[in-house]
Amino acid sequence: MKKILAFAFLVIFGCSEKELEAIKMIDLGAVEEVSADLLIEKAIPLASDSTELLGEYLKVVYDASDFFVMNFGRPAGIHHFSNEGKHLGIIAEIGEGPGQIRGISEFRLLSDELKVISGMGNSLELYAFSKAGELLHTTPVPLNAFTFYPKDKNKLWFYSGYNMMAGDHRLFVTDGKGEVKKKLLPNDFNEGMLPVDEQSFFKGNDAILFREPFKTSVYQLSEQDSLQELYRFDFGATTVPEEFWEMDPFAGFEMISKQGFSDLNYLMETEKYLLADVITQKEQDRKRELYIWNKDSDRAFKIVINEDAYGYFNTPIGIEKDQIVFIAYAPYLVRNSEKLNLSPEAKAALASVTEDSNPVIIYAKIP
Repeated sequence: MKKILAFAFLVIFGCSEKELEAIKMIDLGAVEEVSADLLIEKAIPLASDSTELLGEYLKVVYDASDFFVMNFGRPAGIHHFSNEGKHLGIIAEIGEGPGQIRGISEFRLLSDELKVISGMGNSLELYAFSKAGELLHTTPVPLNAFTFYPKDKNKLWFYSGYNMMAGDHRLFVTDGKGEVKKKLLPNDFNEGMLPVDEQSFFKGNDAILFREPFKTSVYQLSEQDSLQELYRFDFGATTVPEEFWEMDPFAGFEMISKQGFSDLNYLMETEKYLLADVITQKEQDRKRELYIWNKDSDRAFKIVINEDAYGYFNTPIGIEKDQIVFIAYAPYLVRNSEKLNLSPEAKAALASVTEDSNPVIIYAKIP
């Protein structure tokens, strides 16, 4: 009998070991640090007479031909730019008038359509706009969610965060008609938990990546509508402890603020690279680290972004071949103009940029 029990234990233990082997474990503290002086190979100033985008924290989605940019701090709508930086107008204009929408929680690009969600309480409206700004159709979605990702026209993922008012689950799958087909991640945490509105869905390598605020795991959303853990980060002493989820929310936030906490702010994966933007906060201090894993060479390294010296690398928005794409606040570029590491093409493109200019899309070479 003891042999049978021992065998069963070994089988279970063996399975758990295989599962861990399938998950890439990332100890951020042990990763090699390299210089943040990246070569900026290309720059695209965004031309517009609007002052609305003169902010540091912007949301951007893009493809080969277009950029769509919005300032969530004071939005008028989603600004549309060509791949050369020409302003092409505003899509999903915010307001109370005809053809306007009341607000924007999130927007995504799916093929030639810009998908936008807007709403409050237990219902959303999902808008589909053409790139020319024409409203194509509107779909009601019976969910309280602040972020989403359209897999295709017939499957969309929504996330409500740590918000008991949103219902008994946090992650949802709907069809193209807005009907909920599956619910995942039960709301089994402290009932007093406050909602945290952070981006949770990211573009993966032919997949959708998903993470939850303050947690260390990165998942792939499978075709079978389940979560497959791909990566698990170890932030050492700044990992949010398990007891946080059982505490009163105000006491919990006070605790992690004093000890310091790290969070995955942005993720992007291609066939060759994994990029993670990690922000660590301790009371008033804030640190940003870009983690990069080159899968071809199996080399992993991190870049520590000092805001005063390299603030133009604060906001990654994608990876193109061997370049990280950022949207850069113009004053950071101007204040550091004498020490920027620029290609001749990028130097010429930035010649007319001033502190009063709109943001600039920059492409930096991955070391």
